[in-house]
Amino acid sequence: MEAQSILAKPARERAPVAVERCPTCGAELPAGFRFCGQCGRALGAVLAPRPSDVVTIVFIDLKGFSKFTSRADGDAVRELVRVFQWLVREQLAKHRGFEVKQLGDGFMIAFADPKRAVAFAVDVQRSLSSHPVASPVALCAGINSGDAIREGDDFFGHTVNVASRIATRATGGQVLVSESTRALVGELEGVEFVDAGRRQLRGIPGRYRLYEAVWG
Repeated sequence: MEAQSILAKPARERAPVAVERCPTCGAELPAGFRFCGQCGRALGAVLAPRPSDVVTIVFIDLKGFSKFTSRADGDAVRELVRVFQWLVREQLAKHRGFEVKQLGDGFMIAFADPKRAVAFAVDVQRSLSSHPVASPVALCAGINSGDAIREGDDFFGHTVNVASRIATRATGGQVLVSESTRALVGELEGVEFVDAGRRQLRGIPGRYRLYEAVWG
């Protein structure tokens, strides 16, 4: 009877339900949800609470996107962006990553687990390469692991800068990882790490050994 009486209360007498908004798409969501049901964005960073914790940063973008937008009509561009964002956020939910920010035709993403970070990038690459809408472009990814400065839902510092620069060294279709990420991942089923040599990264002293994550 008590449960029935609670359910029977008029809406105006019930406790208000806290509502949050997704920072990406603006959809209204009950407080406490981990992912947006509309666009798939992770809604709360639960990784790297202290500067000393290791975080793995992934930068991904689309090579060939600028060239494509210069000759394609608006509907084709919007459809490509929609498909790309949907595939990225689908894999984010699967691999439990955190979307730090969207950067034009790319994303900055953070992971607590380096294996999940590499698996995420490979799965996005695999999904995008087989989608007919995405044929004019190719996914590039740069991944690095280390400590990072966290402010709110954003990350800063050397680890982030290196990941960003690694992404710029990737050619169309490549997923490049740093030596630190490679060491932390060890073996990953379905993925082979191929030594890509020591590379100079723009604006960062020294040369960094990189590995390409190749999926079969």
